Amino acid sequence: MRFSDPGDLKLGDSDALLIVDAQNDFLPGGRLGVPRGDEIVPVLNKYLDVFRGRGLPVFATCDRHPPDHCSFREQGGPWPSHCVAGTEGAELAPGLALPPSVSTVAKAADPGKDAYSGFEGTDLDDRLRSAGVKRVFVGGLATDYCVLNTVRDAVKLGYAAVLLEDAVRAVNLNPDDGRKAMEEMVRLGARPCVLERLRPACPEASPLLVDLYQIAMLQGYFDRRMEDIAVFEFFVRNLPPNRAFLMAAGLEQVLEFLETLRFSSAELAWLESCGRFTKDFPRRLEAFRFTGDAHAMPEGTVFFANEPILRIAAPLPQAQFIETRTINLLQFQTLIASKAARSVLAAPGKLLVDFGLRRAHGAEAGLLAARASYLAGFDGTATTLAGPLYGIPTFGTMAHSFVQAHDDEAEAFENFALSQPENVILLLDTYDTERAAAKVVSLSRVLKKKGIAVKGVRLDSGDLDRHARDVRRILDAGGLREVRIFASGNLDEYALREFMEKGSPADGFGIGSRLTTSADAPYLDCVYKLVEYAGRPRRKLSEAKDTWPGGKQVFRRYEDGRMKEDTVALEGEPVEGEPLLQAFMRGGRRLRPPDAVSDIRRRAGDQLRKLPGYLRGLDKTSPYPVTISQDLARLARAIDARLKNPADGGESA
Repeated sequence: MRFSDPGDLKLGDSDALLIVDAQNDFLPGGRLGVPRGDEIVPVLNKYLDVFRGRGLPVFATCDRHPPDHCSFREQGGPWPSHCVAGTEGAELAPGLALPPSVSTVAKAADPGKDAYSGFEGTDLDDRLRSAGVKRVFVGGLATDYCVLNTVRDAVKLGYAAVLLEDAVRAVNLNPDDGRKAMEEMVRLGARPCVLERLRPACPEASPLLVDLYQIAMLQGYFDRRMEDIAVFEFFVRNLPPNRAFLMAAGLEQVLEFLETLRFSSAELAWLESCGRFTKDFPRRLEAFRFTGDAHAMPEGTVFFANEPILRIAAPLPQAQFIETRTINLLQFQTLIASKAARSVLAAPGKLLVDFGLRRAHGAEAGLLAARASYLAGFDGTATTLAGPLYGIPTFGTMAHSFVQAHDDEAEAFENFALSQPENVILLLDTYDTERAAAKVVSLSRVLKKKGIAVKGVRLDSGDLDRHARDVRRILDAGGLREVRIFASGNLDEYALREFMEKGSPADGFGIGSRLTTSADAPYLDCVYKLVEYAGRPRRKLSEAKDTWPGGKQVFRRYEDGRMKEDTVALEGEPVEGEPLLQAFMRGGRRLRPPDAVSDIRRRAGDQLRKLPGYLRGLDKTSPYPVTISQDLARLARAIDARLKNPADGGESA
């Protein structure tokens, strides 16, 4: 039963997200586990994305009980010992993607007094008021205890309260406790809300962001009760002509999509009214969730053609339905990470920054390009939102318009330096690059007296290598040897290679349009294909689009620390080498917290170091050896034989 208001909620500057007691001991398996409590974590992460994207504050309460707390059974209380300060059980859920700026509020630390509310005995009210908060969006554990009491006190203290109905779970000592708690909070004035009602909402989170035929097939599978386990794999058929390898990226967004997949009431209403589906079909989708398994190559892993980087095993309707968005997410980030990795190899040791948002093919593409390029080894991005969303370092200088808006170029430089004293990077090429460099030398003496140092200069037009040399000479002669030169303007890995071959004095580069559009290879020949259904391997024989049957694993062998050869084999087949696909999800739930961006970045760097020399260049080279195992080849031949002789059961092969 849902209580949510049919109207949308629009976020404002006085809103805050308040997460109540999302701690290990309250998750299933903890000392006081709330049934299905772990399901709130991916949903809360979606809310966190929205609030961080708007720059709104996040608060999190957590129990910090002493060992002899009065609520413990050993002390005559109703509960087992839980959330004891300093123990793992008191820590916040490891998969919860809290921002560094989160304000954490400890509660219930008095051994002689219990406190279910996040306001009781804490300074939460003071913190909220100091942040200008007037409305709190509340989610967490548990609906019938700490969430209920926190909402009660919020309303008493004059806050507007919004209850995140999809991000709470109840203890339910009595079967109706959770429902009754929800009813009480609504009666007190709390407004129920679910993610799809929050604005600005992300349209890319909608399950309707699929090819229409996915929904048509979904009804067909339901009508015929085709719900046995299906195995699908995502792979790239052929590498682009100018790529020697690819780098896997986008898995985290796929896992988030799988975790939060559900249809809203508005989406179901549209399906019912569009005239394409039977009346009962949308109702069957009310409980539609992903309940399958996911194995994948971790992000940052180098891979090659015909190697599956994701394997999904789930009931056929689920496994089929996720195809479109899965390809969409994996293809784009893999495309960009692979392009960025080439720049990293072409310009080792140079500062590389993503400058591509403004010409990216949409806002989501710009954000995901910032993430993918950073994972591959870039040092940061100019896309500001990537900072709070992904923890990526952000970089920025100034535009030509800032210089043009002033009557004097030197005055523009000085005004910018006074406004940004810790980040004085000046754009030199609005009028005359070399004259501007001389002005920087003169200005640096004035700024030095004010305790301000010029960090760098940027070049954005003309013969960048020649200008870099001239500017370096002017800066060095003026005593500014420590000032770095940063170049930008239609650059890519080929331009970087040329800079390096010429020994250019440029210290860093902004890579924009050609990165975020992957201009020389704007798409991948990638697919997501059925390889097994109802326990039987399946094989497609379409001309130039044939597939290998069965669920598979990729094994990699090394020689002297470098990649030597890969083998694509059947899952479970004994093959020498390192298995590359790992288990990430079972039964629709993650098996481990999301990989930290820093860990993925380190993995990508390690993978690039293990590339053999002939794959590290930018030009066409001999392909890396990828072989098919004997058992896989034998299975394919057997299926081919059955397909040629339908009397032997070929139609169902």
